Amino acid sequence: MLFLTGILISIVVVLIVAYLWSIRKSYDFFKRLNIDGPPPVFFFGNFLDIAKTKRMSISIKQWTEKYGRIFGFFEGHTPILVISDPDILQDIFIKNFSIFHSRRALPLENQHAESTHVFSAHGLRWKRQRYVINPTFSSAKLKQMTPLIHRCIDIFMSKIAEQCQAGQPFDIYTYYKRFTMDTIWSCAFSLDTDMQNDPQNPYLVDSQQIFEFANKMKVLLFLSLFVNEFNNIWYKLFEWNGALRYHIRRLFPFTKSLINSEPGRWIVKQAYNLVEQRRKHVQADRTDLMQLMLESASTDDITVV
Repeated sequence: MLFLTGILISIVVVLIVAYLWSIRKSYDFFKRLNIDGPPPVFFFGNFLDIAKTKRMSISIKQWTEKYGRIFGFFEGHTPILVISDPDILQDIFIKNFSIFHSRRALPLENQHAESTHVFSAHGLRWKRQRYVINPTFSSAKLKQMTPLIHRCIDIFMSKIAEQCQAGQPFDIYTYYKRFTMDTIWSCAFSLDTDMQNDPQNPYLVDSQQIFEFANKMKVLLFLSLFVNEFNNIWYKLFEWNGALRYHIRRLFPFTKSLINSEPGRWIVKQAYNLVEQRRKHVQADRTDLMQLMLESASTDDITVV
């Protein structure tokens, strides 16, 4: 028994050492390409630098000022190439679209579902999706949603004016969050959530809880970033956690005060319901994003050359 235990421990140690050795070699990726960038820390990459600034956008801005418009950094041991040169971006997004047509998977995202976006025929499906979506974001189409945005702005200014008249300090970030979510739901789905006047609106509450739920899943998020070779396993654990919470709350209602639901599931469910309702009851006078996208998607399929 002790002999078998020793063998198992030895195998585990060898696998860990081999894995760590492969990580160490990955940090030579940008050096071999002669691309400059911030020096990574073993296993963590440049995550600690990002954690210091608390925002990736700030870190990238600082690195761009220091290393130029083309540099590389590491998320864990995953190399990330940053390009902010307009001419090179034009070449990537237009001339070489057949190579760079897809997007990277997010942490704890279904890797199998993401892989379906990558097709050997030069990303025809991705190109088709762009063909359908792009007209929705034209200036003329977006201007149609101006009244929806103005309505949200008017409510926001009214709430700020009330606080200013009170003559007391207040946290404007709270009002910005409500205004932002109110605008998104209004412009995307023509849904009058009135979050700015109703802080207990379920759409607002669950939207905020998404970030709180993500904080509770930090361990899996970190594993997904730093040990991404096993992302399928981390995603399954994430899914099982959400499913377990859902079934416990459904079977034992008294646990609802003890176990939070996964807010993302509720948000996605509401979005699907709204899309289905709009498909069944098309309203041509709608000027929201969903209606514009449905109109674009309803055209006959095209042959992409």
